[in-house]
Amino acid sequence: MADLIIPQSVLADMVTHAKELAPYECCGLLAGTENTVTKIYRIKNVVALEGAQQLASFDPAKVAHLARLSPAERAEIAFVMDAQDLALAQKDMRRSGHTLQVVYHSHPHDPARPSVTDIKIATDYEDYWGKINLPVPAYLLISLMHQTPDIRAYWIKGGVVSPAQIATP
Repeated sequence: MADLIIPQSVLADMVTHAKELAPYECCGLLAGTENTVTKIYRIKNVVALEGAQQLASFDPAKVAHLARLSPAERAEIAFVMDAQDLALAQKDMRRSGHTLQVVYHSHPHDPARPSVTDIKIATDYEDYWGKINLPVPAYLLISLMHQTPDIRAYWIKGGVVSPAQIATP
């Protein structure tokens, strides 16, 4: 039995999102009910916008240190969701009766498995989900390392990573 049910159209949209933002990481949320995804929310990755025209809207102190890194090095640490996009997505989920099912992002230069940074961030957020009465979401990664994108999902709880099975209706 699958842990997550994600329509092929949503998986395709995530891959498109990842390719559009490469060589930087894309990020977003998947919402639905009872482990079934029905909606995707593309969230701006603040770090990926470095050097783009939108950079002026971010605190330079938070992104300046990334200038010295290569795209591959940025990919390891460059996953910061835009707070406004995140708030709008959460508001829409509440309005539509959906809950967060999955946090996703891409690894343009690395395998579709959680990095040490990903595991730390997911573990740090465990308390947050409980405080707002939400279950811990699954984490989905899209690797663009090879010609065919690799999509894998995981549960990350207490710093322990375990695979999550995806079904596509």
